[in-house]
Amino acid sequence: MADTQNTPPISPDAPFADQVKDQVKQQTQQAVQQGQQYAGKAVDLLSTRVKTALSQQKDHLATSATDVAQIVKQSADDLRGKGGLGSLASPYIEQAAQKLTDFGTTAQQKDIDEVIRDTEDFARLRPAAFVGIATLVGFVAARFLRSSGQSSASA
Repeated sequence: MADTQNTPPISPDAPFADQVKDQVKQQTQQAVQQGQQYAGKAVDLLSTRVKTALSQQKDHLATSATDVAQIVKQSADDLRGKGGLGSLASPYIEQAAQKLTDFGTTAQQKDIDEVIRDTEDFARLRPAAFVGIATLVGFVAARFLRSSGQSSASA
């Protein structure tokens, strides 16, 4: 009798419980895999949309830089024609216009991944300059948005 008291009782439902446990485990694994697939697809879609929007903004910026460069070049030509101090400043203004033109051309030629990579490299190599430029760009953008809001409110 001592032998029967030390052995655990055998339940006739033990194989059924093991089957249920295995099914639950499989279904959970499938649900996790599906969730990972959906999350991956969502990330890919979001990444594509963000890159498309950034690419459009990059193209707009490149076109704007080229347009501004033309205006700056015309200003340099006008200053040169007036003589005096303007003729001394015009070569420097023309250099600035050329830099803007070069920037616009380069921005149009590069795809958005290259622009992001170049920006990351610049930020790593010159963090202080990057922060300074980012601050300046933010300040200019804020001023532009503020003035745009005021002009549309008065219209």
